[in-house]
Amino acid sequence: MSKTKLIKEFFEYISENKKLWLMPIFILLGLIAIAVLVSQSQAIAPFIYTLF
Repeated sequence: MSKTKLIKEFFEYISENKKLWLMPIFILLGLIAIAVLVSQSQAIAPFIYTLF
């Protein structure tokens, strides 16, 4: 199963089952994951750590 199909099915599940309150949680988790991946470089790490 491709990643895009999985994401599409996940959004369909959330909308059909009225679980829209979960969307902000997943968006926040995605942003934190991106921040962690970006902070792997040594030059930007001190700036990420000051946010938390």
